[in-house]
Formats: sequence, C-alpha cells, structure tokens
Amino acid sequence: MSKKLREKKNANTLRSEQWEQQQQIIQLTGKEIYENVSQCLCLTRLQLGSIDVNDKDKTLAIIGEANLLLGKAVRDLRNLAKNLVMQQ
Repeated sequence: MSKKLREKKNANTLRSEQWEQQQQIIQLTGKEIYENVSQCLCLTRLQLGSIDVNDKDKTLAIIGEANLLLGKAVRDLRNLAKNLVMQQ
C-alpha cells in the first residue's frame, strides 16, 4: 500500500471517528436538555399556572420557587452551550 493511500485511509478513519464523537455529544446534549432543562421549565410553568392572586403569601412563594427553577434552567443551558463550544 502506498504512503498516499495509507494517509488517505487514516484521514478517513479520523473523520469517521470525529463524526461518531460529534453524534454522541449531540445525543448526550439532547438528553440533558430533555431530562433537566425541560423538566425545570415544565415545572415552572405548572407552578406559575397555579397562582391564586387572592393568596398573596402563597403567590410570593410560588414565584420564588419558579424563579429558582428558571435560574437552574438558565445555568444548565449555559453549561451545555459552554461544553459544546469546548468540544469543537
């Protein structure tokens, strides 16, 4: 086998391995978004939908919890984006 052919084969193998690694990263990122970020946002939506404007104390508590969940979702998304950028 000639040197050029060997180099071409090695380059193709490397590209294939990189593609497979990128696919794994995409799958893991999608799973993380679905399992963590999506859950936080759905729970926040449910909490905000349960607000009773006639009960000020309960409303403030729900808004506080929703704020914490939104903060977690934002942090998780930022971390995922940061990890994706670092993988490239």
